[in-house]
Amino acid sequence: MEKPKKRKNKLLLIVLITILVLFIAALLGYGFVLSKLNRLTRTEPSSISSSNDISYDQFDHEDAAANEEMQAATEGLDEREATLSTGDVFTDSDVVNILLIGTDERTEQFSTNARGDACLLLSLNKVTGKIHLISFERGMGVPILDGQYEGQYDWLTHTFRYGGAELMMKEIRECFKVDVSHYIRVNFNTFIDGINAIGGVDICLTQAEVDYISRQYDKGLQDVSVGLNHLNGETALCYARCRKIDSDWKRIGRQRTVIQAAVDQVKNLNVLELNSMLDTVLPLIQTNLTNEEILSLALIAPKFWGTDFIQATIPLADTYGSMRGMGGRSMFSVDFETNAKALQEMLYDGIEQE
Repeated sequence: MEKPKKRKNKLLLIVLITILVLFIAALLGYGFVLSKLNRLTRTEPSSISSSNDISYDQFDHEDAAANEEMQAATEGLDEREATLSTGDVFTDSDVVNILLIGTDERTEQFSTNARGDACLLLSLNKVTGKIHLISFERGMGVPILDGQYEGQYDWLTHTFRYGGAELMMKEIRECFKVDVSHYIRVNFNTFIDGINAIGGVDICLTQAEVDYISRQYDKGLQDVSVGLNHLNGETALCYARCRKIDSDWKRIGRQRTVIQAAVDQVKNLNVLELNSMLDTVLPLIQTNLTNEEILSLALIAPKFWGTDFIQATIPLADTYGSMRGMGGRSMFSVDFETNAKALQEMLYDGIEQE
């Protein structure tokens, strides 16, 4: 029979070995996660005034076409000046806001000479467990808050060219008084490769959308039909950019539809598929989030698992008119005060403000 002291020593040894194994496993797991996160393209905070020094008259034919669309979209709206928002920026540690920026390059490399073709705010409310996905209409006129054109008005999409993600975040922060200092940037190439990496997305198409996609000649487009379709990256991008059959406001809704469908698809991936997807997508994403901040978000992810996005578009209906900005461009003139209050109520629901 073993003596009590020997049994205690053996038990202690087993406990120590178990702890050591768990510690090593944790280190290996942490190292694995970091190896993935280090694939991201990182940016350091920079001075907005040192960003790309581009003249407003250097925009290409796509902007000329967009201006014609904006003239049609603003026709019939009351001409008015923008109403700037007042008060302090809402901020709370229980609400995490990340700006999602889609720029218009079709290359793996990110360019400073790009437009913010899509601008959405992803907001996580830790208290309520709600996720908001808010789109900002790219043609609304915003006051340029820094740089050589400070004080003038231009489309929100152009602010990325004038000052990159830093200026775009500042525009959202100051115009709508909501705290946002982190962003995630993708471009057309990321979008296509990302959708293909998760195996495509399920999207319901209308007859008008089918007809539009069928008329395009982009490489990789699928044959589609009315109803539910499983779209590859090329076809999903074509769908998400579609606005000529109705309006840019409808295009914004399609962007959110694809994002929700992509999230739903990722939920169904197994470990090997998820690993492969991360290897493909992470190098194609630019962000100023640190590894520590991403890991912190990962720890609260279970609270939001299975939650669908609460979606909205800013500016809200009946809160904007028309105006002319830089270069004589037509743009939406926004009541920022009304929209700021509405956005704050959405994102900070359940949060007590001092």
